[in-house]
Amino acid sequence: MRRSKYANLHAFTLLELMAAIVVMSIISVVLLPVLTSASESYTTTREVRARTEHMAFALDRIARMIRQAPIGADDSGVGIQTATANSVVFADGTGIELSSGQLELVVPGESNALLCDGVDSLSIQYFANDGTTSTLATPTDTHRISVTLTSGQLTMSVVAHPRVWIGQGDGT
Repeated sequence: MRRSKYANLHAFTLLELMAAIVVMSIISVVLLPVLTSASESYTTTREVRARTEHMAFALDRIARMIRQAPIGADDSGVGIQTATANSVVFADGTGIELSSGQLELVVPGESNALLCDGVDSLSIQYFANDGTTSTLATPTDTHRISVTLTSGQLTMSVVAHPRVWIGQGDGT
C-alpha cells in the first residue's frame, strides 16, 4: 500500500472554515454596537471638554476684568459706564457683551475681541455689599458681580468682587 505524500499534512476542511467564518461574524455583530457606542461617547466627551475649557477660560478672563475694574468718577465705587443684564462696560472702556452667539471682549479704541464662541446666553447680576440686593439701577454701588454662561446643556458661572472697594471703608 502506497501512502500519499500529503497524508501527514493537516489542513482545515471547507466545513471548518465556514464554521469559523460564521462564529467570527456572530462575534462581530455583537461587538459592533459596543464599539460604535464607545466611539460616539468619546466624540461627545471630547466636544464637551473643549466647550468647558473655552467657557472656563472666558469666565477666568471676565473675573480678572471685574477684579481690575476702575474706580468710579467721584473716586468712590466701581467705574461702570454701562450695566445691563447681558453686558457690562467699565469706565476705562473694557467690558463684555454677547453678540450672535459670540462672547466678545470690548476693547477701547479697537474692534471687539472674540472671547468664547457658541455661547447661547450670558447673564450678569450686580449685587450690593449684602450679597442679595440688586444694584443694576445704581451699578457704581456694585460689590459683587455674578456672570453665568450657557452653551448647549452646559452652564458655568463665576462671582467676582471689584478691588476698588479695598480701603474705601464701606466695602465689606
